[in-house]
Order: sequence, then structure tokens, then C-alpha cells
Amino acid sequence: MLRIELREDSPGYAQLSARKWKGSHDVELAVQRNQDSHYFAGEDKWTPEPVWHKTSELNVVGDALQGRVGPWLVDGLIRQSGNVRFLLQVRDGQVEDSGPLSLIGNILASSAGGDSSRESDVRDISFSAPVTPLAATVEIKETPIVDTANDVSPIDEPPAVSVDSETTTLEIAPTPREQKKSKTGLFIALLILLLGIGAAVVYFLFGHQSSKTETTVVSECSVANSTDELAFIQACLKSKPDNQRLLDVIAEAKTANKCSIAQRLYAHQAQSGNVELAVAYAKEYAVGGPCFSVDKENAIYWYETALSIDPNNEAAKKGLAELRK
Repeated sequence: MLRIELREDSPGYAQLSARKWKGSHDVELAVQRNQDSHYFAGEDKWTPEPVWHKTSELNVVGDALQGRVGPWLVDGLIRQSGNVRFLLQVRDGQVEDSGPLSLIGNILASSAGGDSSRESDVRDISFSAPVTPLAATVEIKETPIVDTANDVSPIDEPPAVSVDSETTTLEIAPTPREQKKSKTGLFIALLILLLGIGAAVVYFLFGHQSSKTETTVVSECSVANSTDELAFIQACLKSKPDNQRLLDVIAEAKTANKCSIAQRLYAHQAQSGNVELAVAYAKEYAVGGPCFSVDKENAIYWYETALSIDPNNEAAKKGLAELRK
């Protein structure tokens, strides 16, 4: 498996390095994203079938395939959301290899370099609405108050108020509140009835569906049915198998010597944030076995990937510490 890095350069460009490459510089590249296992087809297009891109931008230096790639690839990757991970496949007609693509640094799309051809669209929008002032002439006539030292004359009538404009007087009388009859018993009985009906419906729908779903997962993820490896992996993942089922599929693939299925399932799940599969993938390279030769660097990489997902994962910590002794 390749150790592939894409490092920041100028807007629209990045430095690509694929270590452990054993082929020539005349290569084709295919990029697969973990989100839906689709392949980069150029610009913003992604398809379920592999698309190979011929490039002459790369050279072989030692054991690494490296060079500066342009907007044709960089823009397509950067436009994806931040949690998408990529698997880069490389071939030259004789050698074919792949590896997870690590994006390092602040890689920018070509649009970050500025585009003078675009002009700002500025429109001056003004709003005006006639405002009609509400005017009312209020005249208040006060009744004189006679104040003596020992006696204050009561005011028999309130001040007279006259308004020139039309006035409307609304008198709202309180509505007598009707006594509500207690409906607590009826409500409880109705609630119990609805809960009973709901439980019956849930059992009917999901009690039978669980066994059907399990049968579908087993069928879609049966390695014996894998005539087209890519189509098999996509169909299996679409059935949403749990981690134990995925590990069983990988074990079946190793037994059947279908190593590409095992490696792709591991890589896809590890890049998708599945910490359990990332740890299991690292152990494959740490101890070796069918389809996996001992590779300390790859084991360290996948243990580190697991810790980037879950920094407190004890299995990843322990495995990484043993490799670094």
C-alpha cells in the first residue's frame, strides 16, 4: 500500500508524493471518496465506476512518485466537504497500487487566487412609503377645585375630554368562565389504548423486518457472490452491515484469496471514521497474515488514524506503543 500525501502549494496546485511506488512515472490516477465510494470524474462530477486520469506531471524519485498537480485534481478534491476522505489508485499498465490520500497544510482551490473577471453586482434599492400622521386635537376642560384649610371639596365629575376626530368606544365585559368537567379518566384510557395500538404496529412492522434485514445483509455481503469486486463492496456497504459482519466478510475474503476486497473494506471503513476497523487494519500489518505482509509503517499509520478518530482508544495506544519500542 502506498503512503500518499498532498501538500499545499499555490492556489489550485499541490505537491503530490506517493511513497513505495514500484512502477514508472507514466501513470494514471483514480480517486475514490469514502462518502459513497464514487470516483472523481473531473470538475464536480463523481461516478460509481472507476475513472482513470492520465497525467504527465509526476516523476519517480527514489521510491516515491511525486510532482506538482494542478486545478484539474486539486479543485475537485477541495470542493468536497471537510469530513470526506479519499483513496488514490495509481497504475502504469504493469503496476497498480493504492493508498489513503492525506491532505497536509492549507490546500486552496484555484478560485482562492482571485478572479478579476467577476464584477460585483451592486444594486441600490430604496424603499419609500407614505406616512400619514395620526392627528387628534384633544381639549381638556378642568373643573376648578376649591381648597380650604380644613376642607377639600370632592370632585363630583371627571374632567370633560373632547376629541375632534371620530372615536370608537369598546366595552369588553368579562365572560363568565364555564366550569370544565374532569376528563382525566377519559384521557388516560385513550392514552392506554393508543399505546397498545402503537406497540402492536411497531411489532408488526419491525419484528418481521429485523429478520428480513439480517437476511439481506448476509446475502449482499457474501463473498461467494463477488464476481465484480467493486460492485460487491458497494452493495455490501449499502446494506449497512455492523462491524462484526464486516470483519467476517474480510475474513472470508482473505480465505478466498480475494485480498483486494479485504483491503478496500478496511481502508474505506478506517477513512470513514470507523475506529474498530482502523485498529483491526493496523493489526493486520503489525502481525502479518493472508493478504497482509508485515509492514511497520503502515501499522503505525492506521493506529495513528484510529487515535485521530478516538484519542482515548486503548487498543490503538497499546499497539502503537509496542511498534515504537
